[in-house]
Amino acid sequence: MKKQTEQKSRRKKSPVVLPECGLLIGSSVYVTQADYLTCSGRIHTTWVPQSFSPETMLQKIIQDNQGNFALLWGVPANRPLATAYWCGLDKPGVLPPEPDWEKRRHLTIEEWPAYRRYEHRYGAGMLNFVKEAARTGIYSAIIYARAKPAWSRRLKEAGQFYLGYNYGEKFSFGLSHPYLSGKNLSRVTLEDLAERLKQDVQKEVKHRRAAGWGRILSTSSSFHLDYEILAGTDIPVVEDFAFSHLNFASALARGLYRQYRLPLWGAHLAHEHYSWIPYRCRYKFDLLASAMFLKYLSGCKLIVNESGNWFLQASLCPDSPMFKTPRVELGGIFRTDPHLVAPYVKLARKYYRHIDYESPICRRYRKVISDFYDFVKAHGTPKGQPETTLAIAKGNLDLCHHQYHPNFAVAGAYQLADLNRDWFEGAPEKGWEIVRKVFFPRPPVLAPYHNRFLSGTPYGMVDIVSFAGDNISADFLIRHYRTLIFAGWNTCSEKQYEVLTEFVRHGGRLFISIPHLSTNKTRNYTSYTVKELVRAGDFSELCGLRVRGRGRRVYWATGPDRKGPLGFGWPRRFGIMATPLGEIELVDPEIEVLVVEDEETYPVLLRRRLGRGEVFFLNSWAYPGALEADEGPGGTIDSPGLIGVIYRYLAELSRGKVWISDDRKSPGRNCQYIAYSFFPEDGTICLLNIDFRKKRRFFLHQEDRVTQVYLAPAEFRRIKDGEVLSVKNHTG
Repeated sequence: MKKQTEQKSRRKKSPVVLPECGLLIGSSVYVTQADYLTCSGRIHTTWVPQSFSPETMLQKIIQDNQGNFALLWGVPANRPLATAYWCGLDKPGVLPPEPDWEKRRHLTIEEWPAYRRYEHRYGAGMLNFVKEAARTGIYSAIIYARAKPAWSRRLKEAGQFYLGYNYGEKFSFGLSHPYLSGKNLSRVTLEDLAERLKQDVQKEVKHRRAAGWGRILSTSSSFHLDYEILAGTDIPVVEDFAFSHLNFASALARGLYRQYRLPLWGAHLAHEHYSWIPYRCRYKFDLLASAMFLKYLSGCKLIVNESGNWFLQASLCPDSPMFKTPRVELGGIFRTDPHLVAPYVKLARKYYRHIDYESPICRRYRKVISDFYDFVKAHGTPKGQPETTLAIAKGNLDLCHHQYHPNFAVAGAYQLADLNRDWFEGAPEKGWEIVRKVFFPRPPVLAPYHNRFLSGTPYGMVDIVSFAGDNISADFLIRHYRTLIFAGWNTCSEKQYEVLTEFVRHGGRLFISIPHLSTNKTRNYTSYTVKELVRAGDFSELCGLRVRGRGRRVYWATGPDRKGPLGFGWPRRFGIMATPLGEIELVDPEIEVLVVEDEETYPVLLRRRLGRGEVFFLNSWAYPGALEADEGPGGTIDSPGLIGVIYRYLAELSRGKVWISDDRKSPGRNCQYIAYSFFPEDGTICLLNIDFRKKRRFFLHQEDRVTQVYLAPAEFRRIKDGEVLSVKNHTG
């Protein structure tokens, strides 16, 4: 079984040959035409201020030092110029008619019927682009495009400089799940939704491969990215800022990279669209610079800036210059009929200087990208991936969002959630909040604005590994991690149980609770029965106990003694819990009780040794997210709660070769501002202070060496054998 599972994840991957600097850094490029709208509406009106061809942008990438990679957006446009470009009509010398806004002529493709004679050439333009990019030494990929197979099959002519095709956000969950229309909702399961998602992705991947598009990439803010990789996608490129928590996003992509042996993993920085803080905030562009360094130290080898450096596209912050332009209201944000827009064009042109290539904000974007690219060219990129000794398990059929919100429906199944509130995010998904609070804390570095993006990594790099489709092996877990923690939803199976048992026997450390061992597929996570548990609740082999049923509700959790290994004991109490425990029968007489409820000292957390490893079993009928409360005797405002305390304990047991502390013992408040990583293949350590206001002091531990370190605000430092190799301070 172990070999079969491992082989299943070894799909043939075409390796990516990285440039000399070790990192692909790039920009999005577009077929742009001035005076058109991409959105309308009082808030959303978005004007295109200039006409640039993708080849012009290639030249500007070089001239403006904007990296070594170009992502060509192939979104079809109902315009003569765009269609002429995609058909490569410059080669036969066919020119489309220029738009006449005063007379409202030649504004749409329907007004140029001659293009139909050249439809067989659709795709020639993008082939010309990737070949020209390769000629100039720039790597490229294509997103949201179509082409006749005669042209897409030739994209490989660009050789190693062509990365592949990106289907973008095509499979993101929206506010209404189309699959559920007309279904008997009472019979729909998580497995149904997951299988439909997988089939849709497989269909896209199969179609693109057959048409010769090459490697398949995905860019979105979806936390179900693991299902897209399971379905055959080759390279995850998480849409950061839309996926608000940058280190959390990296943990998912890096874990999938390792688990599926992918060519690389990347970051698509949608800072202009999703950073949301005003441009007047002094940290607006420090945030972008820090994001680049966070990805760099996380092992990311592809960083793409989505927009902002050529012209502005978004109005998702209160002082966007886009609001200076005329507002066009046509009854819906996607109503952009040029004939209805024409009366506003003359006035709009007066304001283009605020949003075009020469505008101050676009210049600022280019400066941040250029500075980072200069740094990478001068200092290179750490080889390989950072050391990770601890992983968070993303359970089978976990289809939640990347951030917890009780109004979000799991898998976008709002039709189901309106009938059954268990389909809204709840205790299972709140468990991910505890993970973020402990391993990726986000201090208020953007105050007075929310910091949704930057975190320290006080316990180092942590991976998220996926149990989707039970496509994970014990061998993989044993080779890469010392500790595995289950936090959110999981639908267990006999196969999964065997994988976890083998992992622990061979030295792994596991944290798991009763619902994580349930086979439930219907979101019934409060009133499930023992019969739904794997092996009907007989966890003797793995956990040394049997679950007989649902036990009584409890108020408080505490230590069995005055002082325990977790660092607390009674009368310190966590709660109020108001959740039921499990009624259990202990089978292993050596099992150790670490946490109890405070009235009858019934076991809440148990530790059981198995082989060379150990299991930390949370005896809770509810998911760990339900046990977050800590307002009881001894509770403090900065406490992560009982589960968070357990996670911190496990993290310290799992330390790698390099770690940090506030006091030579454990990470504290200062370490919440420090993101760090150690690259074993490279031998270097990367450190970043995410605080833009204050320098931070901490201790750096490497084997027997302990060094006191001060990092200035926003300082990045890379060191090896105690020697500082590079320093960069990017605060404005």
